[in-house]
Amino acid sequence: MGCSSITLNTAAASIWIPTPTNKTKARGHGSSLSVTPKRQRPCRFFCGDFRSPLTAPNALHSHTHSLILKAAESKEGLHVMISGAPASGKGTQCHLITNKYGLVHVAAGDLLRAEIATGSENGKRAKQYMEMGQLVPDEIVVMMVKERLLKPDSIENGWLLDGYPRSLSQATALHQFGFQPDIFVLLEVSEDILLERVVGRRLDPVTGKIYHLKYSPPETKEIAARLTQRFDDTEEKVKLRLNTHHQNVEAVLSMYKDITVKINGNVSKEEVFAQIDGALTSLLEQRKAASGSVAA
Repeated sequence: MGCSSITLNTAAASIWIPTPTNKTKARGHGSSLSVTPKRQRPCRFFCGDFRSPLTAPNALHSHTHSLILKAAESKEGLHVMISGAPASGKGTQCHLITNKYGLVHVAAGDLLRAEIATGSENGKRAKQYMEMGQLVPDEIVVMMVKERLLKPDSIENGWLLDGYPRSLSQATALHQFGFQPDIFVLLEVSEDILLERVVGRRLDPVTGKIYHLKYSPPETKEIAARLTQRFDDTEEKVKLRLNTHHQNVEAVLSMYKDITVKINGNVSKEEVFAQIDGALTSLLEQRKAASGSVAA
């Protein structure tokens, strides 16, 4: 029918989404996304096979059912977490998501730099560790994230948490503070593509613009001559970073396995976004259906 399913790791709960034009197939397991892209034009609401999780028999277990009811009763925006390996295209997708859905983009690194720049208490504490060449402790970063997610714009518009949490301890801390995402988006890109993307990256130290020797080469020879490469953008160091990422994300997924959607990130940015967009649209439709059932 030109559609594919995202199967959340709950009892027979399926969400149908439209797929973009491409012959690439992405297969996942468990709660993963399985996509066979064929068309960009959406079907009549996902082939007409969508049923409200509140009316479909045995669609959701009681815990997930209660979460959907709670979300339907609230006026809050979507709560989204997105994770991906270095060069998975996460930054690009965050930009596309926030543009369409109006979510507040929250990145721990940006928060850290902002807190240090403003001289806040958390920023001063973080700066002390950084000046000693040490990692900023989780409790400091978690507090920064907590305070940002509690601001009125995050509550009203919803939030997109970019690349965080990165460890089980961080995920546990967020859970204890009462922050639960509606969906956990995982960008999956094959290692050979990631290596090609990272190793070919170059930085223009004058403008700060990022180029790629193959996919986005510099416009002039003058620019090409001054491009530099990050010290950790070598194949050996990238493989180490990827290994660390895979270990961390597996631990985090244990917290969010019931709401994880795995996205095929090997395709173009437009096709990647089409998958994410379909998943978020389906989630909003679930909320709408749940809200209608509550009202009835």
